[in-house]
Amino acid sequence: MARTLLPGRPGSQARLRRPAELAAGLTAIGVTVVLAGCATVPTTTTPQSVTAAGDQVQEYVQPLPPPGPTSSWSPRDVVLGFLHASASYAFDPEAARRYLTPGLRKSWNPGPVTIVNSPRNPVTLRITQAETQPQPGPAGTLREVSFTGQRVATLSQTGQYQYSRGSYNYEFLLEQLNGTWLIADLPQGQHNLRLLTQSDFEHVYQPRNLFFYATTSGFAPTGELVPDPVYAPVQSSNSALNTNVAEGLVRGLLRDQGSWLTGATKTAFPAGTTLLGIRITGKTAIVNLGGTAAKARGGAWQSMAEQLQATLGSQAYAPPLAQNVVLQINGTTQWSGVPRDLVYAVRPGQLYYLNGDGTVGAQQRSPTLDLAGETVTAVAAPPPAADLPEVAAAVDSGDGCALQISGRPPHSYQLTTSGGPCTSLSWDGNGNLWAVADGRIWVVLRAHSKSPESVSAPANVPADGRSQPPDVLSLRMAPDGVRAALLVKDGASRHVMLAAVSYHGATASFGPAVDTGPADPTALAWYTPYDLLVLTASGIMEVPMTGGAGQLVGTVPAGAVSIATDGSVVAVGAILGPDQSEIYTSTNLGTSWSSRPLAGALPAYPG
Repeated sequence: MARTLLPGRPGSQARLRRPAELAAGLTAIGVTVVLAGCATVPTTTTPQSVTAAGDQVQEYVQPLPPPGPTSSWSPRDVVLGFLHASASYAFDPEAARRYLTPGLRKSWNPGPVTIVNSPRNPVTLRITQAETQPQPGPAGTLREVSFTGQRVATLSQTGQYQYSRGSYNYEFLLEQLNGTWLIADLPQGQHNLRLLTQSDFEHVYQPRNLFFYATTSGFAPTGELVPDPVYAPVQSSNSALNTNVAEGLVRGLLRDQGSWLTGATKTAFPAGTTLLGIRITGKTAIVNLGGTAAKARGGAWQSMAEQLQATLGSQAYAPPLAQNVVLQINGTTQWSGVPRDLVYAVRPGQLYYLNGDGTVGAQQRSPTLDLAGETVTAVAAPPPAADLPEVAAAVDSGDGCALQISGRPPHSYQLTTSGGPCTSLSWDGNGNLWAVADGRIWVVLRAHSKSPESVSAPANVPADGRSQPPDVLSLRMAPDGVRAALLVKDGASRHVMLAAVSYHGATASFGPAVDTGPADPTALAWYTPYDLLVLTASGIMEVPMTGGAGQLVGTVPAGAVSIATDGSVVAVGAILGPDQSEIYTSTNLGTSWSSRPLAGALPAYPG
């Protein structure tokens, strides 16, 4: 899901997920990672969190490409060494080319990255001369090395990380020249193929965020910034002040090459802005811009500086590169001030739920909606920042579903008249109410509409094979009103996808969706602007927006089917029997749960 392929070098990482070590069998190959402070590096195969103490910098030593190949290397060693050397391509592009025959060196033009797990059971097979194309040279002998495993993801030329599940079988053709095995042809003749193992990828790419302004219609909060995850490859061998990473991030802001957020966000930097230089002194980044930025004035410069401040000061996945920003235009300081927090966060609030008597309300408050006798299928609590007291509930109307919204007077909308019930409701920070009914998406736009409007699902959301349009099971809007997390059904499996909403007057539309998260989720909720909590059969997964697989953070009570959080407390709804349901809460992400659960169902926090 990352947007831009960025040059740079890793700095300190407070929440870096790191995988297992490289697979056994990489002959004479080593990776050195030095972590200062109190950080620990897990060695399990499940991605984990690494927490650093305070602002202490974690120094990363550039992973060295393997010193080969040599005449003592087997064809198997050469292939595995080539994969590892490919991880250092941004830093040393010739390291990987040394594994190729002279002809292939000229034609190899590495393109998007394919990320795979560590190869399983590499085998060497003898290939006869008659079976090979092209024919070997007079001194050459051919071998074919193949390995199988699981494909993890792809990373586009602009750095967009997307899951690409499924098995793989790659076959390399090797030729012996002057006593040394070299790769003569890549799998399926793909001369732009660049493969990285999951462990190599995590060692040489660093997760960061770019920040862009939301383009939601006139009812959006002023100056709201939306995080867009990026990956910065290790590229510099010496950058004590992290200026290489910072430079790459700033160039990413200026290019704005596009991602799944394209159309839903915008940049304050005018096209033609150039980066003249960047220095980091202490905790302050001095960014010098030129080009068309010189034609802007105070308000525009401040907007640019706030984008820079949020990007360089972000600590969502790593400690900040700088805490303050000074913006210079052609060497003259134009903006320096106290940074503002313009990221719309998940905010604490009251827990709402369906009581056993059919009323909907918050703890320690009078019921807000009386739906006694109705079959309630979803509940949405209002976002506190929208200053809307309304609580929404979806009820089974017999021939579809209807929305009931509290207020003076209360509102009632018939959403569908045929098909299945409403399966989810979600307010966004702008006061828009989103619903999923019978696999379709609906929205009530606060500023432009008094009735629900149908919104087409992202075009690339898969159908379940039995119904059209695609089968969306639930939708959770981020508080920023731009990003949506979708739980979709694809055949017999479920998975999480992310999409961005663009607003055009009185209408809304989704851009393309990207796949993320663990397999077969049950429910989801926004935990922070940068992470989701996903309920699975194994427990609660915390899934970052970077496209990482996430980590298991807690267990869940028996019968858990729904999840909600306000960024501090997590609540799950559990069905224990035909007429028995309970709500459990946890303040530690499911490490332990309340000993006295609430009698109720469908927990919902504001948003």
